[in-house]
Amino acid sequence: MAGKVILTLPKAGGGGIPLESEFRDSLSFLDVLSANEFEGEQIEPAVALQTEADFYKGTPPNWINFYLADENANSYNSATPTEKGKAVGIIKREGYEELREQIMVLQQSHWSTTTINLQHETGSGGTTLAMQVLWDLRKQLRCTVLVNPSSDKTFNAKQAQKDLSLDTKAIAKQVIRLFEAGGPEKQNTVLLLQDNEHLNNSLQDILTREINEQKISAKFPVVIIIHCMRNVNLGENADGKTKEEERRHQNQEGTKTKEETKTKKGTKTTVILRTQLSDSEKVSFENKEEELRMYHGQKLIMYYSFNIMQSDFSKEYVRETLSSEKGMKIISFVKANKTSRKTKLFAFLVLLNSYVPGSYLLQSQCEAFLRHTDSLDVGGMQPFSDLMVAFSRKKGEDKHVHMAHSLIAHQCAELLADAGVTRSETILDFLKFVAKAQIQLSLFQYFKDMLTKRETTPKGQEKFSRLIQDIEDKEGVHTCLTVLKNASDTFMLDPFYPQALARFYYIKVRDYDKAEKEAIEAKRREPRNSFIADTLGQVHKNHLKTKPVSSCARNTLSYAEKAIKAFKQEEELAEKEKRTGLEHYSIFNNRGHFGFLQVANTVFYSLTKITQTWKNLLTQKTSAEHLPQLFKDRKIEKYKPLLASLRDDVERKWEFFERYLTYSEPSNLRDQPPYFERDINDCYANYMSTPRLFHAQKPGGVQFQKLQEKKASTFPGLLSCVNQNTSKSELRHITELWRTIYDQKEKSGNVNIVCNYILANIIQTNGPVTFPEPTILPQLRAILQKFMKEDKRELWTPEFYLLVLLLFWPEEAREEDGTNDIDFNMYVGLMKRAYNNKYKKYLRSRELVSLFYLGKGDGLRRLVFKFKINNQCEQSETEENPGQSFQSQLLRVNGVVREHKAFVHIADKEIEICPKKQASVWKDGNISFYLGFNISGPVAFDIKYTMRTVGSGANVQKQMDDAIGSEETRIEESKTLNQGIPMGCKTCRHIQDSTNWLQVRPSVSMEGGEKMYRHQSPKGCYECTVSGLRWVCESNVILKYHYRNWEPYSQLLKRIQSTQGGPLLDITMEFGELEEVHLPHFICLGTNPSLGNDMKILHVEEHGVSFEEVHEVTRFHVKLLRPKFSSISLTFPFFWDVEVHCNVVLYLAVKEETLISRLYLLLRNSSQQEAVQKEEEDQMSKGYSKFLLSSPNGPLKLKSHFALQNPHAKSIKPQKIQLLPEDIEPSRFKMVMDNTGIDIQMALIGDDGNTVWDDILSKEPNPKMLTSVS
Repeated sequence: MAGKVILTLPKAGGGGIPLESEFRDSLSFLDVLSANEFEGEQIEPAVALQTEADFYKGTPPNWINFYLADENANSYNSATPTEKGKAVGIIKREGYEELREQIMVLQQSHWSTTTINLQHETGSGGTTLAMQVLWDLRKQLRCTVLVNPSSDKTFNAKQAQKDLSLDTKAIAKQVIRLFEAGGPEKQNTVLLLQDNEHLNNSLQDILTREINEQKISAKFPVVIIIHCMRNVNLGENADGKTKEEERRHQNQEGTKTKEETKTKKGTKTTVILRTQLSDSEKVSFENKEEELRMYHGQKLIMYYSFNIMQSDFSKEYVRETLSSEKGMKIISFVKANKTSRKTKLFAFLVLLNSYVPGSYLLQSQCEAFLRHTDSLDVGGMQPFSDLMVAFSRKKGEDKHVHMAHSLIAHQCAELLADAGVTRSETILDFLKFVAKAQIQLSLFQYFKDMLTKRETTPKGQEKFSRLIQDIEDKEGVHTCLTVLKNASDTFMLDPFYPQALARFYYIKVRDYDKAEKEAIEAKRREPRNSFIADTLGQVHKNHLKTKPVSSCARNTLSYAEKAIKAFKQEEELAEKEKRTGLEHYSIFNNRGHFGFLQVANTVFYSLTKITQTWKNLLTQKTSAEHLPQLFKDRKIEKYKPLLASLRDDVERKWEFFERYLTYSEPSNLRDQPPYFERDINDCYANYMSTPRLFHAQKPGGVQFQKLQEKKASTFPGLLSCVNQNTSKSELRHITELWRTIYDQKEKSGNVNIVCNYILANIIQTNGPVTFPEPTILPQLRAILQKFMKEDKRELWTPEFYLLVLLLFWPEEAREEDGTNDIDFNMYVGLMKRAYNNKYKKYLRSRELVSLFYLGKGDGLRRLVFKFKINNQCEQSETEENPGQSFQSQLLRVNGVVREHKAFVHIADKEIEICPKKQASVWKDGNISFYLGFNISGPVAFDIKYTMRTVGSGANVQKQMDDAIGSEETRIEESKTLNQGIPMGCKTCRHIQDSTNWLQVRPSVSMEGGEKMYRHQSPKGCYECTVSGLRWVCESNVILKYHYRNWEPYSQLLKRIQSTQGGPLLDITMEFGELEEVHLPHFICLGTNPSLGNDMKILHVEEHGVSFEEVHEVTRFHVKLLRPKFSSISLTFPFFWDVEVHCNVVLYLAVKEETLISRLYLLLRNSSQQEAVQKEEEDQMSKGYSKFLLSSPNGPLKLKSHFALQNPHAKSIKPQKIQLLPEDIEPSRFKMVMDNTGIDIQMALIGDDGNTVWDDILSKEPNPKMLTSVS
C-alpha cells in the first residue's frame, strides 16, 4: 500500500515545502491549493463521472474538476492509437492565455502587490477560467482563493450584523503568512483569487500597507491578485445592439484592450471575458460535446451550464428548454400549487440567482423552509430538481443549493410571474420565514443586494436595485413600497432599507413627508453615519427643486433652510467619522458640501426668477439688513440670518472644492460624476461674480474682488489659472494684483498672501510671459526665509512648505545657491504633518496630483507645471506610464530604498520622499525615478531599481559611468542618459536616448567553442547587460545571440570605404517575434549628429550581404522595427569617418616585488571586450585581476595613436598604441613597476600632446595587490 502523499507548497526557484494541515486550517480566509493536490489519491470512476456531470450541469468549479481533467488527458496521451478517445478536458476560454501572460509579466515586475481585474459577464465562466490558471500554476506559485469562513453561520434577523464585509486586515496577514511559509529562503509569490466583492476596502492597498508595517523584504512580488468582477447584464445587450453588432463591438473592444495593455503600467491590469464564443471556442465545445456524449449519453441534455455556453449563451436556447415537456411540467405544477412551499422555495431560489450572482441557500435552510417534509437529496423538489444543483466545498459541510445557471434563473422568473407567482409575493413570503428562522449570514447580504444595491452602468448609477426596478415595471410603484416596508420591518437594525424607502418616496412617489419620515428612521438606526444622513438632505433638496416656479419666496427659503440644516449636520458627521485603522482608505463624504451648493444654486435660480432684487441680496451687493424695505412680506425676515450667511458659506464650500479638485483626482472616475464640477462652478459664478460694496473700503479689497472674479484669489485658484491656459495679459494682471496686495505692510506678514504672491511670480516665470528669473529667485527666497526663521511652524500650511521645497530644492550644478544649510528632511516632515492636519481627512481616498515636476532646467525654470505636461503629452501618458514626450521634459534622479522608505540623492544630500505607489519600493536597493511635488510633499514615480553603488557624489557618478559594459552591471543606463550622467562622454550628453528598459542578465553557455547568450522574456522592453542589445516584444520570446568576427568582411568594408560602427551580432529567434531591436553602437554623435543620417545595417546571409535603412538613431543604439532574423542573421550599424566611445581595461598581477599590468583601449559595446576577456582567461587563473577603469571624458578618433604615462613605471611597452577598428585584435600596453605600496597613476596622451584620459588605481580596494604570486 502506497504511503500517504505529503502535501507541499512551491518555493521560488523550484522545489517545495510541506503544507501542514494545521497551518492550512489556520488560514481561515484562504482556500490554499497545494502543489500536489489529490496526487496519490484513488478516486472511484463512478465518483469521477458524477463529479464531471455535476460540474457541467452547473455546480461551481472545484479543484477536483481540474485534477480529473488532467488525469483524463494523461490517460489519453498514454493510450494506444486504437484506445484513444477525445480527451478535451475543461475548455480554456480565450482569456486564459492572456491571463497567464499577464501573471508572467507581473512576476517580473517591480511591485510588491499587483492586481489583474478579470471582468466577465455572469455565467460566462470567469471564475472557472481564473481557477484553471491557478490550478495550472500551482507548482510555480502559491495559489489560493479568498473565502468567507463566516458566510454559512446562522443568525436571526434581529441579530444580523450591519456590516457584513470581510476583515481585509486579517486577510492581508494570512496572505503574508502564506508568502513567508518556510522561512526567508523559501518564500514564494502568492497568486490570490478574489471572487468576493464585499470587502471593506481595496485588498491590494491593505496588503501593501501590511507588507510595509511588517517590513517584508523579498526578491519578487509578494502577491498577485486576480479580482473577478461580474457584469450582471445576463447576456443582454444593454445598448440594444444586435448579436452581430455586439460581436463587432467585442472585437473592437478586444483590440482596444490589447492596445491599452501594451502601454499600461503600474499595479493594475485588466482582462475581459465576454459571453460570446470565438470560432475556435465553438470547435472546442463541439469536440467536448462528443466526449461528454460518449461517457454520459442522454444525460447531456441536462448539463445546462455546458449547453448554455455551447449555444453562445443564447436566451433562445433557454426559452426552448423551458418550453419543452420538462418546462411544461413545471408550469403545470406551479399553476396547481402556487402556495406550496416547494414552489415558494424554488421561486425564491430563482430570484436569488437571477439578481445576486454567486448566491446560494444552505440545504438545511431549504429543508427548514420545507418544514422537513421533503429532502433535496432524494428528489424532493421535483419537478424543479433538474434545474437546481447542490454541492459541498468540503466534506461534512452543509451543501450549497442554487440554480444551474443565471440565465435559467432569469427565464424562470419570467415564467413564474406569467404563472401568477410574482416577484413581490416571493420576496414577501421569504421575508416572513426569515423573520422567525435562523438563517445563514450571507443571506442577509443577498437580501440587501437584491433590494438596495444600485448597479453602475456606462450611463451612471441606477436609481434603485434591479429587482425593485423590475417589480415597479411589472407590478407597480405601490408594490415596491410594500416590499421595502416589509424588508425594513424585518431587518429592523439595518439603515439601508429605510434609506431605500425614503429614496423611493421622494423620487417615484413624490411624497416628501413620508420620505422625510423614512430618512429620519434611517438616521435613527445609524446616527453616526454621514452617508445615511445625506438622504434627509436629498429629500429636502428634491422637494425644493420640484416646487413650482410661481411659489412665493418664503416657501423657497423654508425648504432651502431645511435642506441646508440637514446638509450641515451631514458635514458635521463626516468631520467626526474616523474608522479605527482604516482611515487611510475610507472615503470622506463630501456630499454635504456638494448638496449645500446645489441648494444654493436652486435658491438663486428660483428667487431671481421672481425679481432681480434677490440677486443683489444673495450676492450681498445689497445687505440683508434692507430686507424689510425691499419686501412687504414680514414673515420673510426670519430668513435674514440665512440670507446674510449664504454667500460666505458658498465661498467656503467653493474653496473646499477648489482645493479638493486641484490637489487631487478620483481614484475611480465613477466616484466623480460629470455634473460635479459643472454645478460647483455654476454656483460660484452666481454668487461671486457681483462685487460687494464694502470690499472697496478695505485695503486691497478692490484687488481681491477682481482676483475672485478671475478665480485667482487662492493658491489652488492660481494653479487652476495655469491649467486653464490663461492668456499672457491675464497672468500679468493677476501677478500685479497680488503685488499690490502684498506691498501693503499689514499684508506682508500674512503667510497665505505671501504664498499666493510667490506662486503668482513662479507662474509668470514659467508661463508664457518673459520674466527676469535670475533676479526674482533670490527675492522670492528672501521673502520665505523671513518666515522660515520664525518659530511658528504650527501656523504654516502645506502650501508654504511646498514653496520652500520648490524654491530651495538643491541642484547638482549650483554650489552656492543658498540651500546647503537647509534641513530638507525637516521641511519634508513638516509639510507631511501640515498636510495630515489640514487635508488628509478630505483627500484620503483620492489620488494626490503632482502640481509641479522637477525638470531639466535650472532655477525656477526647472519647475515644470502639471498643465504643461498635460498639454504636450499623449492622453495615454501618465505618471505610471510616462512616454517619450513626458520624459523629455523631466529630470530623472537617483536614490535608494531602505526598509520600504525611499530617498533621493541630490547635491550630496539624502532626502526622504514618498513613492507614488508604495508597492513599488518593496525591497532595499538603488533606484532611479522622476520627481513630482504634490500637496503632501515630494513624490517619486516611475521608480526603477538600478545597480548597487558604493559611496556618494562623484564616486557614485564614476561607478555609474564606468560600469556600463561589465557583466555585473545592473544600472539602468537608459534611465539616466537624458541627464548626461552615464557613459562618461560629455560631448554627446545632449543626444536623446530611449528609456524604460529593464536590465537583464542573459544565461551563458558554450556552443562550438563560442560563448552563447540566451534570454527568455515576457512582454516588455529589455536591455542585455553584457552586449547592450535592446529589444521590445509584445508576447513571450526566446532569443539567442553571440558575437561574430568581423575579419571575413574586412575587405568588403574597405571596398565600400566604410568602417564598423558596432559589434557584429548573430541573433537567432528561438520562439516568438520582436517588435523592435536596438543594436548597440560605439559612435559618438556629439560633434556631428548628422552622422546618424549615414548609418545603415549590414545583413550577412547565406546568399550574400544586403543593406537596410535604420528606423531611428539614438545616443548609443540604432532601432529596427519588426526585424526578421534567420539562423545566421548578422546585423551591424555602418558609418563614415567618426569618433568613438571607448573603455579602458587593466589586468594586473603581483610577481614577487613587481607589479605587472596590461592596459587595453577598447571600443565600447564591441566584441573586442569579449575577445580580450577570452585571451586573458588563462592569466586570470595565474593571479591577474581585472579592473574596468574610468572612461575617457570624450570620444577618441579611430586609428589615432596614444602614449601611456606613469611616473613610477620601470618600463612601458610599446611607446604608443593605436585605437583599432573592431575587426582587428586590439593592441595593449605592458607596464612594469615596483610594488612599493603606492597608488598607480596613469594617463593617455594623444598625438597632439593633450591628455585624453587619466585615472588612479588605489592600493586600497583590492587585497590581491598585496599578495605575491609565484
